[in-house]
Amino acid sequence: MATEALSVNNLEICYGQSRAVNQLSLTLEEGCVLALLGRNGAGKSTSLNTFAGLLQSRRGTIKVFGRQVERLSPEAIARGGVRLVPQGRRIFPSLTVLENLQVAEQQVAGRSNSWNLGRVYATFGRLKERMRQRAGTLSGGEQQMLAIGRALMGNPRILLMDEPSEGLAPMIVAEVAQAIKTLKADRLSIVLVEQNFNLALDVADQVVVLNTGSVVCAGSAASVRAQPDLATRHLGVF
Repeated sequence: MATEALSVNNLEICYGQSRAVNQLSLTLEEGCVLALLGRNGAGKSTSLNTFAGLLQSRRGTIKVFGRQVERLSPEAIARGGVRLVPQGRRIFPSLTVLENLQVAEQQVAGRSNSWNLGRVYATFGRLKERMRQRAGTLSGGEQQMLAIGRALMGNPRILLMDEPSEGLAPMIVAEVAQAIKTLKADRLSIVLVEQNFNLALDVADQVVVLNTGSVVCAGSAASVRAQPDLATRHLGVF
């Protein structure tokens, strides 16, 4: 029987009197990837930040492996196994690659396949090569790998990824996609916010499409791919 890693029900998120997300409901099964798609301003990043506790919802529930978390602090949600890879990477540029990873390290007792420096370096070999280099001098792709690696050092059960391919060359986008597939094969549960339609459908099991804060389509990646007009109407993809 499938386990629900993340369950969101009738979530409403507002900035003052302006409603950014309206009645969002979705379910992420353990070990799966759910892609949250939509045009700029659709409410994707707002939703992700709310799942991580950085924003508060006006109403609705968020459950992480059955535990209700929508009123918890970001620190408490992180301790419960949720980690965010933020849009724009937000690494510490003056610290080395190694220091960026070490500052996020959190071991989990009793977990046999926990993330540590060796495992992150095995996943992103380029980080090991540049471990003594200041993070601000890395390329955009290397900084994105570092942002993902830093999140993994917290040993998450759910990884929230906000636009990981943004601004990257096609070759690096392919590397990021492969990394997501590797994490999925390791049974990590992932919510992926992504503008790259093809990347998202290539790695996702389920897709939720937002338009002006409301769900306009939800289903399997295959069913979304089979709707050729969807990308034009709601995603701005031609």
